[in-house]
Amino acid sequence: MTHLFRRIMGVTATAALALALPACTPPGKAVGDTQEQEPDVAFDGLDRGDVVIGFIGSDQPDFDRIVLQAFDASGSRTSYLSTDGVDDAQGAAQQGVRDMAERQVAIIVVSRPDITDDTAGGWDDALGDARGAGIPVALLNPVGELPDDTLYAAALTVNDRAMDATPIDDAVMTVIDDLPHEKTMMVSTSVAD
Repeated sequence: MTHLFRRIMGVTATAALALALPACTPPGKAVGDTQEQEPDVAFDGLDRGDVVIGFIGSDQPDFDRIVLQAFDASGSRTSYLSTDGVDDAQGAAQQGVRDMAERQVAIIVVSRPDITDDTAGGWDDALGDARGAGIPVALLNPVGELPDDTLYAAALTVNDRAMDATPIDDAVMTVIDDLPHEKTMMVSTSVAD
């Protein structure tokens, strides 16, 4: 009888786990982009010091350094993967997205993803892995567009001269906390002295 009870409990636990997994991927929406209005119950959000931003670098290390400094100045922690000087930078960036998804970072920010007919399939697969893991993705200064907007929560464009640009750390925290936001946001990496 004990053996039968263990089997029933094992099957029940497996079924519960299988039902819980799809909850990571909201239907028809990107992870981190499901709120269209402020929630009725106020959410204080996560503290910047409690999250780790998975930052996938670009072929422009000076630009990446400015972004990393902005995150650091705000108290955000980052895990950075450089793709500078790599033969297949887009392939390395796509693998970096997969690696960050396995690490369960709070958000993955991809710097300058070059989305072309040749790379779109790889980006779909890599960002699909992050979506399946329930991790929001922000594309930073993307080159090209992904046709499937459920794979990323926001496209961020840096404009440090715009007075109305959102600080990049605030934009990222808005996505992490799944608060209402535009799909495309102008952000600033300027750090107040």
